[in-house]
Amino acid sequence: LKLTTIPLRRALSRSMLSGDSLRRSFRHAVVESSSLPPAERLIMYDACDSQEVSQSLGGSAGYRKRLDARRGNKPKKADNQRDVCTPFDHAAFNFSKISNQREILAVLPEYNILTNRFPLFPGHCLLTAKALVPQQLSATHLSAIVRLVSHSGFSAYFNSWCASASVNHFHCHLIDELPPVAQQRLVSGPRVLGEPTLRPAESSGSCYVFGASQLGLVGRAVSAMQAENQPHNLLFTPLHIYVWPKPLQRPARSFDLYPETVGGPELVGSFTVYTERDFAKLSAAAADELVRINTAPLPERLLSGGDDTRPATAPAAVEAASSSSDESDSEAGPPPKQPRTAVRACQSLDSLSLVKLLRSGSGLDELTLPLALSKSCLNRSGGLEVS
Repeated sequence: LKLTTIPLRRALSRSMLSGDSLRRSFRHAVVESSSLPPAERLIMYDACDSQEVSQSLGGSAGYRKRLDARRGNKPKKADNQRDVCTPFDHAAFNFSKISNQREILAVLPEYNILTNRFPLFPGHCLLTAKALVPQQLSATHLSAIVRLVSHSGFSAYFNSWCASASVNHFHCHLIDELPPVAQQRLVSGPRVLGEPTLRPAESSGSCYVFGASQLGLVGRAVSAMQAENQPHNLLFTPLHIYVWPKPLQRPARSFDLYPETVGGPELVGSFTVYTERDFAKLSAAAADELVRINTAPLPERLLSGGDDTRPATAPAAVEAASSSSDESDSEAGPPPKQPRTAVRACQSLDSLSLVKLLRSGSGLDELTLPLALSKSCLNRSGGLEVS
């Protein structure tokens, strides 16, 4: 398949963008890869094929466990992560160095959507930044994820550095399902900077759930965690954003209960193991304990209702990541005279700015796909089929 891209801007209105084209692209890559030797595959296997063993863990949380030995062949990440805001390392692997350009499922002005060679979920792929920036959320990244999720119907989860991320180049995981934690009922949660939040009723850990209109508050919470070197995982659904602050060190007890790092996949409710022994051992009680001991409260200054605008003490990498802006940042006003910290960048993205972003179609109307796939996604009137 020759990767020839065409702009969809002329064919599509912003309101017509959906996840149907991405689903088709993903399915095509799975089918194509199935006939290739492992070294040439875009996707090693379909996470939801006949070889997957999946079972509900029972209990009120609705978590599940999966047995998939194939995932165990994924290269292990180095266990040398110490700082959430570790600077970008040009010598290390990043997503601009992928060996096969056919791994690109779709192209956005500031991001690519890539295949995930070792998927854990239906339609599991990666949203990656074209800019060479570290694995740190900024106002720009937050708004891009929210917009993509709202238009595609996918969910997305983010692992910070020190919280299960294996590549220090900005990316988040797109999955074509509403994961188990997002199917729990929501109840009143702690107030963050004086604003109400929700929490999953059956979750045993520290989880803060924000409405999509609270994106500015989410940014302030993320900035505070970055400044205090607190790892974090997030889940984005079309309606809510889930935030799990974490302890810097993985509790020793966690290794006794589960052989893998507890990150985004586990916190959204899916625990994958590679041996039948570990599969049989994993219980609902163990999953509940894993979520509880691998999460932690937000920084106290956010929960006390105090002012979070004091100067952050985060490394310079935070400022570098959040100072790379696009039109969404400029709408909130002129840049400050001093270099912006992550706190200031995220504070500028209030709910009104988010509404403007969602209505503007910033960037996503320029989605491009492989030519052979794009044609199959167009209906007779020239618009994208809406799922």
